[in-house]
Amino acid sequence: MRLFHKIFLCFVVIFSITFQVAGYLLINHTYGNAISQEKKLAIQNFQYNRYILQSILYSDPEFFFKEETEVENISNSFSVPVAVYGIDGKYFFSNLATQPGELDFVEVDDNRISFRIYEKDGRNYIFVCDYIRQGENAMYLITQTDISSVIDTQKNMIDYFQKIYIVILCISFPMIFLLTNLITTPIKKVRKATRRIAGGRYTERISIKGKDEISELAYDFNQMAGQIEEKIAELSDAARQKEDFAANFAHELKTPMTSVIGYADMLYQRNLPREEVKSAAGYILKEGMRLESLSLKLMDLFVLDKQEFILEKMSVREMFENLEQGIEPVCRKHGAILHMEIEDGIIRVDYDLFKTMVLNLADNALKADCRDVWVEGKQDGNIYQIRIKDNGKGIPPEELERITEAFYMVDKSRSRKQHGAGIGMALVSKIVEVHGAKMEIESDGKTGTQIYLNFVAGGEENDK
Repeated sequence: MRLFHKIFLCFVVIFSITFQVAGYLLINHTYGNAISQEKKLAIQNFQYNRYILQSILYSDPEFFFKEETEVENISNSFSVPVAVYGIDGKYFFSNLATQPGELDFVEVDDNRISFRIYEKDGRNYIFVCDYIRQGENAMYLITQTDISSVIDTQKNMIDYFQKIYIVILCISFPMIFLLTNLITTPIKKVRKATRRIAGGRYTERISIKGKDEISELAYDFNQMAGQIEEKIAELSDAARQKEDFAANFAHELKTPMTSVIGYADMLYQRNLPREEVKSAAGYILKEGMRLESLSLKLMDLFVLDKQEFILEKMSVREMFENLEQGIEPVCRKHGAILHMEIEDGIIRVDYDLFKTMVLNLADNALKADCRDVWVEGKQDGNIYQIRIKDNGKGIPPEELERITEAFYMVDKSRSRKQHGAGIGMALVSKIVEVHGAKMEIESDGKTGTQIYLNFVAGGEENDK
C-alpha cells in the first residue's frame, strides 16, 4: 500500500472513530441529564402523591380495607399512576402499567427511596417506591412516571447522528484527500529528486518552504545532494588528474627517450666527427639527467603517500641558516639575489622533507626568471608563517588551482628547457600535507608569485 493511501485511510479511520466517540459521549451525556431530570420529577411526583396518601389515611385510617370499588374511586386523586400494598404483600390499590411484583427496586439513598426503570409494552417508566407509616397502618407506595419521550428522543438523536455522520463523512472525503495530498506532495518531490540524482542529475535540489519536519528533510536532502555533487566533482577531478598524470608521464618519458634512442643509434651506426659526437653525447647526458630528476621526484611523491614520518621540534632560524648555504649559490648562478629574514620559532618538521620543500619552491622561483627571491618567516599567535616571494613572470590566476597537480606546467617549453617536469609543486603540496600545514599561492601573472606556508607554532601537534 502506498503512503498516500495509508495516510488517507488513517485520516478516515481516526475521523470516524473520533466522530463516533464524540457523538456517543454527547448523546449519552444528554440522555444522562434528561434521565436525571426525570428522576427528580419522579421524586417530586412521589412526594406529592405520598402527601395525598397520608391525607387519605389521616382522614380515614381504614380506607384501604373498604370495598375495592370504593378504593378505586380515589385513582383520580393521584397525579400519576400509583400502587399501594401492605407489608405483608397484600395489594390495596394499583393502576400501574405493570405489577409491582415484576419490579426489582434498588435503594439509592438512606431514606429507603428506591428507583427502577422498566419497559412495558414499548413504553418506559420510572418507578419510585418507599415505606409509609400512618398511625397503625404501614404500607408501600409506588409511583409511576412515564419517560418514553426521553427514550424516544435518545433513539431519534442516535438516528439523526448517524445520518449527520454519513453526510459529514462524504463531505470530509475531499478535504481528507486534499490534506493527504498536501502532506505527501513534498515527499513525492523528495522521491523525484532522489531518482533524478540517481540518474546522474547531481545539481538537483528541492524547493520546500516551511519549518516542519518535511522542510527539515528537504534541507538535509539538499545538503546531502550538495555533498554528493562535491564528492562527484572531486572524483571526476581525481580521475581527470590521473588521466592527465598518465598522459603527461608517458609524454615526459617518450620525448627524451625517443631523442636518447635516436642519438644513441646515430652514434652506434655512424662515424661522426668529434664535435657531433660530443654534441650528441651532451644531449643524451642532458635528457638522461632530466629523466633521473623525474624518476627521483616521482619516487619521492609516491613515498610520501605510503610512508609514516616522525616530526620533530626544530628551530626555524637554525633550519634556514643551514638551507641558506644551499639556496644562495643557486640564486647567484641564476643571477638572482636572495633576501632572507627569519624570526626564530619552533615548529614540528621532518628536516629532509622540509629542505626538499624549500629547495623546490626556490627552484620554481628561479625558473620564473626572477631577479630577487625573498624568504621570510614570522610568528603570529599560534601560527608560524613562511613566505617565499619572487618578482618573476608569475602564474596566471586561472592556473593557480592546478599548479599543484603532477606534471602540470604553466609554460611547458620553458619548464622542459630548464629540466622541469611539473613535479615540484605536487611534491611541495604533499610535503605540506604531511606536516599538517596550509599553503596559499598568490599571483597576478605579471609581478611574481607569493607562497605562504602556515605551520602550527610552538611545536604543538597539528590537527590533520
